[in-house]
Amino acid sequence: MRLSNFHLVVSSFAAVAGLGLAAYQTLAPAGAPPQQPVTVTVAVEPPKFASQEGPAAAKSDQEVTIATAALDLAHGASFTAALNDGSGRRYSFADLFDGRPESFLVFGPPDVELNILVNFNSQTAQPVTALEYAPPPGAAPARLATIVDVMVLPEGQMEATGRPVMSFSLQTSQGSQTFAIPGNASGKGLWLRIAGPEGAGTVAVGDFHMLREQVAP
Repeated sequence: MRLSNFHLVVSSFAAVAGLGLAAYQTLAPAGAPPQQPVTVTVAVEPPKFASQEGPAAAKSDQEVTIATAALDLAHGASFTAALNDGSGRRYSFADLFDGRPESFLVFGPPDVELNILVNFNSQTAQPVTALEYAPPPGAAPARLATIVDVMVLPEGQMEATGRPVMSFSLQTSQGSQTFAIPGNASGKGLWLRIAGPEGAGTVAVGDFHMLREQVAP
């Protein structure tokens, strides 16, 4: 939803409260002992994105350019619903990560947002450098996704201190934007919460790339 800073904190925290257990149950090894309740640190102010109008537009601290070659962690990953809401049967989440602009996803009532678990195709935790997004071509700006909340999920059990939730504003103009994932975050997957403008009815979501930066030798 396009929310004020205060409402965004409440919305993100409420979403993560339900997600914490689902993510833990999905990623924790079988037979793991009971854990303390998971707490989550929520970003208070969503970062502003750079305008795509005019060549002189400056990027925000969160929006970056990945200068070196990068791996897309979506390759070989699996995509499932983070919540037990039936959305995994209604939508093909893989369409959001296939790199094909024409295969964007549209969601609508009863869903007002999407909660997606991404499990990387890796035996070990992967450093997540950045998230890249491009809106779908030809869709009406008033019906495009406007916000994504991101959590890097740990390997094995989720520690009691929780993981930070990063909130990014998604552009509705054509082009792509790249957001830095700070703190040397590594994990076996991501949780994404995607929403659009309040009252939009149906919301179109474009392409995401989850990047691991490769440093040249």
